Amino acid sequence: MTRAALYCRLSREDEGLEGTAESESIQNQRSMLLAWADRLGCAVQGIYCDEDYSGADRDRPAFNRMIAAARAGQIDVILAKSQSRFTRDMELVEKYLHGLFPLWGVRFLALVDHVDTADPAGKKSRQIYGLMNEWYLEDLSANVRAVLTHKRRQGCSIASGALYGYRKDPACRGHLLPDEAAAPVVVRIFALALSGLGCAAIARRLNAEGIPSPAAAKALAQGKAPGPGLWSKATVHRMLTNRTYAGDLVQGRVERISWRSSKTRRLPEERWIVAPASQPPLVSRAVFDRVQALLAARARSGKPGAPHPLAGLVVCGLCGHLMEQTRSGYRPKNGLPTRYFRCRTARRSPAACCGQPYLPLAELEKLIAGRINALFEAAASLPPPPAKAPPPGAGAGQRLRQALARLYQDKAAGLLEEEEFSALRTELLARLRLTEAPQPSPENSRFPPDAPPDPLPPGRELAAALIEKIVVWPPDETGNRRLEVFWRV
Repeated sequence: MTRAALYCRLSREDEGLEGTAESESIQNQRSMLLAWADRLGCAVQGIYCDEDYSGADRDRPAFNRMIAAARAGQIDVILAKSQSRFTRDMELVEKYLHGLFPLWGVRFLALVDHVDTADPAGKKSRQIYGLMNEWYLEDLSANVRAVLTHKRRQGCSIASGALYGYRKDPACRGHLLPDEAAAPVVVRIFALALSGLGCAAIARRLNAEGIPSPAAAKALAQGKAPGPGLWSKATVHRMLTNRTYAGDLVQGRVERISWRSSKTRRLPEERWIVAPASQPPLVSRAVFDRVQALLAARARSGKPGAPHPLAGLVVCGLCGHLMEQTRSGYRPKNGLPTRYFRCRTARRSPAACCGQPYLPLAELEKLIAGRINALFEAAASLPPPPAKAPPPGAGAGQRLRQALARLYQDKAAGLLEEEEFSALRTELLARLRLTEAPQPSPENSRFPPDAPPDPLPPGRELAAALIEKIVVWPPDETGNRRLEVFWRV
């Protein structure tokens, strides 16, 4: 007996076409397909239902289970109310109806639009149905975007949840009301900023007092475990710069790349949609503007620069989280602050990482430079393989490459400044390109095949290529510090 799979689907885009309730429509589809399978004399292998999933969604759970069963040879025919119930994506029409199903020996039948993949003459009709369904989704996406943009400009909050400090107004859709629990926290954050505290100091104080972060508060409101979420400098900064807290609803910071994909991209600030005085403010305009002036003054006083070559590679041995570069207020005789790596979690909340691991930057650079030099020396000490007769001019290129390798050793050891290193590197590369000899092959080189290629990467890329991670532990009772380096080579 023919084994049949019944597929039912409904999404919000089809509510106006299918009925008043999704569950009722699914029940109707199931009833129709069961009766049809009985008339065809098929044995129902399974009923697969996806409710509240778009026809263009490729991650429908029941759909994917049905495809897996068809691939495994457990299904002979798939029955659906219409081709659009199966998919509205033209690529999936071609992939399955005209590609894989014939290879798997699976027949597809649609009740309403009389689709039958066993009929070769109906291929063009199926393709036309696929195009029409795809056009329908494109038009629907454009219409939805236009409506949402209009609502944003009117000052209606269209987010699924309310911004921290607010709750949704049950009497007016799109309107926000101050949240009795979170709004005082927002007001206090602005007050702390006015008192002169920076974003990191505010985050540490909130964590020390055990105030749930926005992520933790959301989880608690949903009846879930709050998790390890902590207040961070970035979270506080986002709140202090969000105009919504002054009453100007800000939306449209991101947009979906395409109706086909759920991926989003951030938009520049000039494209954000701001509705002035559309929501109840939590702080006055004067307070908000004063905080922006303080943040701008702090930004001007800083000296931003390129990230350290080891940034993102140093990990706390106690909690497993990244360590970040920071500096102390103490200035030694040279007038420069002491820089060091400190556990990011411990910086936010000392109770979350009790060991308070840290490591001075100069000490870390010295240790890593020594170990990198040891790697280079070990590679250079390897006996060379039997040499082949080099082509004319190959010796000059070999010497230049060795000079480049030594240059990197000196840079890693801190013997060269960045400007001096860049100038010497540029000169050596230019001389290397002028040589007419071909590049030496790995078997004729004294260095391993994964040595830095030409052009050699800068220090940050070199560190990422050599080092997987650096684990730092607090000093033991004798003051010795444990450091583990995990190499990629």
